[in-house]
Amino acid sequence: MAANGHAEDYDELLDFAYSLAEQATALILKRSSERWVKTSVAEAKKNTIDLVTETDQEVEELIKREVSERYAEHKFIGEETYEKEGTCTLTEEYTWIVDPIDGTMNFVHGNPFVACSIGVLHRKRPIVGVIAQPFLGRIFSARLGGGAFMNRTTPLPLTGGIPQPLDKLSDCIFSAEWGSDRSAKVLKARSESFVKLAGDPTKGSEGGKMCHALRTTGSSACSIVMVAAGEIDIYWDAGCYAWDVAAGAVIVPEAGGFFSGGKDGFRGNISLGDAVMSRRYVFVRGVQPSQDEEPRQIQERLVEELYDTVTEWTTSDM
Repeated sequence: MAANGHAEDYDELLDFAYSLAEQATALILKRSSERWVKTSVAEAKKNTIDLVTETDQEVEELIKREVSERYAEHKFIGEETYEKEGTCTLTEEYTWIVDPIDGTMNFVHGNPFVACSIGVLHRKRPIVGVIAQPFLGRIFSARLGGGAFMNRTTPLPLTGGIPQPLDKLSDCIFSAEWGSDRSAKVLKARSESFVKLAGDPTKGSEGGKMCHALRTTGSSACSIVMVAAGEIDIYWDAGCYAWDVAAGAVIVPEAGGFFSGGKDGFRGNISLGDAVMSRRYVFVRGVQPSQDEEPRQIQERLVEELYDTVTEWTTSDM
């Protein structure tokens, strides 16, 4: 594979990543079905926890093994690998960034919002992304400059491949998460932000934007592909990791959307690679141009208004 990267190289990587997503989907569905034979409550609880951990590890090991056999020179960053080694460094080399199961609590509870996210970066730029939703039968994929699709052939967004208009925050459906850090300080910042986004300023909610809705999917990758699909307008969060967003950092822009980092990163024109590693993220779906603004101007204006409205937080492990 050429070190400088060409479209044909990216096509090859995309096809391979897609095949890995299909293998991961089959494995996740198989392992999930095994839990339903349990009878004892105590045994079921223990086996469910074990199953999630084992399936996480098994899926990541599958992907890592296949990548290393085909592309021995490529780097690999995975959620399970990080938990064991505690390091996460992005270089100029081809780097695979993988979350084997995003939405593990959903997986535990039988909620279908579960995803396997496979992203590839080269020279610190997102170039290939594949996100599979095994229980929903959807695989979203894109490579740099090649457009974004669901299940190989359906163009994104799912509104006929045509982005729809979007003008202000009050017209938006947002997605955000409560996260795993439930400390009072973090919950206060999240709650105040959610109240401002949802609140009615005419009924005592000072600074409220009265957006159409707030959605919590329990999976960053699921929320991100819903942005690419045009099913959610904006996904915004802090505290998740590179493997949650690396694939989406290709898929959303290739679907006409916008991706950046937190308030300081966005306003400092952060690079896409640095944004992937920043642990603060914002995604905006593709939009139609208006009479006065191009799509990118509209998206950036919406993000600027968002960051003027919400309070950022820092989790205990950031």
